Amino acid sequence: MDHLEDAGTGKLTATAGDTFAEKISARTETKAGKPVGKVRVRFTVTGDTDAAFTGGEKVATVVTNSSGVATAPALVAGEKTGGFTVRATVVGRTVSGLEYAATVTARQADGLARTTDTALTCVPGGEFADQVEVKATYKGAAVAGVAATATLVKAADDATENDKGPYFKDAAGKTVRTLAGLKTGENGLLKLPKLYADDAAGTYLLRITTTGGATLTVELKVAAAAS
Repeated sequence: MDHLEDAGTGKLTATAGDTFAEKISARTETKAGKPVGKVRVRFTVTGDTDAAFTGGEKVATVVTNSSGVATAPALVAGEKTGGFTVRATVVGRTVSGLEYAATVTARQADGLARTTDTALTCVPGGEFADQVEVKATYKGAAVAGVAATATLVKAADDATENDKGPYFKDAAGKTVRTLAGLKTGENGLLKLPKLYADDAAGTYLLRITTTGGATLTVELKVAAAAS
């Protein structure tokens, strides 16, 4: 046996938490390009990643078949996004290895909707009775672990953070109007913290955006109670 060749591995990309559709395969050949069977090929996941082969192992050794091909077990993406490498080497022989580049992309949502249609109203200086809860979906299916941001914006056509109107409170009780680093939970659900109103009456907008481009704008009304 003389060298290792890629046996037609396609593009290696998967969403966080998913199994890569493409499997890595390598072929052992003689100098003349003829396949060599019964050769042990070791596949190793390298780089800053929590991806692994099915079963959780980072290393898999596979014996080539009569066509000289060794196919690695399925790769499973972890939660860490970005690129990593899988290296194929021949066990017990000094033959140049092969490197396969793989990429894990962030979970995405293309749909975002409230779980109820209750109107969100409050008196000036009060607190909203209902917390905003949304469900994120991708191609119609609920999707957990999608990154989201919630911002109280100035207007439908102005995504700048508002300087008045409803607000959230941080851990210290301070006024905040942008919540970054949110993530959808089980069943794609995301429940925002309690909302409060300052003294400015009016209609305000809360905009929630997710990785993948799903956006939802929720109307909040601050008005004095009807006497």
